[in-house]
Amino acid sequence: MTSEDDDELLRALKQDEDLPDIDKMRQAPLANIPQPYRGIVRKIDRFADLYGYALSWLVLALVAIVVMEAIRRYAFNSPSIWAYDMSYMLYGTIFMLGAGTTLRFGGHIRTDLFFKDWSPRTQAAVDLAFYVLLFFPGMVFFLWAGLEKAVDSFLISERAAASFWRPILWPYRAVIPATALFLMIQGVSEVIKAFFQFKTGDTA
Repeated sequence: MTSEDDDELLRALKQDEDLPDIDKMRQAPLANIPQPYRGIVRKIDRFADLYGYALSWLVLALVAIVVMEAIRRYAFNSPSIWAYDMSYMLYGTIFMLGAGTTLRFGGHIRTDLFFKDWSPRTQAAVDLAFYVLLFFPGMVFFLWAGLEKAVDSFLISERAAASFWRPILWPYRAVIPATALFLMIQGVSEVIKAFFQFKTGDTA
């Protein structure tokens, strides 16, 4: 998302208007990115759109579980033994795996006190530096550490101890390395955009 998209979102929120068309924001111009890099960016961004859309259906499942459990607990005094585990696991999965799609739309927290006043080329230089020096090394660490934890959990058949249901934990543990992988994939697209923004001085 460009600074113009951010300004449009803020204006819409302040004036209580409908939010801008997300499909229009998806189709950001990539004229300053030559082939084959433009094709790579489009494929990665499309992948983020698709799995973000798939994750959105899990929100409905989460809402259904919470509502059903509330009815069972307060109307029939018959709570389930599995709703608590399913709700926090679904919420955690949605929150974590959605990080890649959030990165694709520039939705992560950024300190805009100075950044918004910089030129597109300076913004791109800062983005590139942080991606190379902090983002990718951090994601490699989370991928490795999360994968190790998920494999150990699978090998010992680890189960949750917070409820009587005691579900297996390795699928939930696997969300961490999967999140790191999805973020790194989207990070490649963002680095390409930032590189050509730095090179041309135009936003992608």
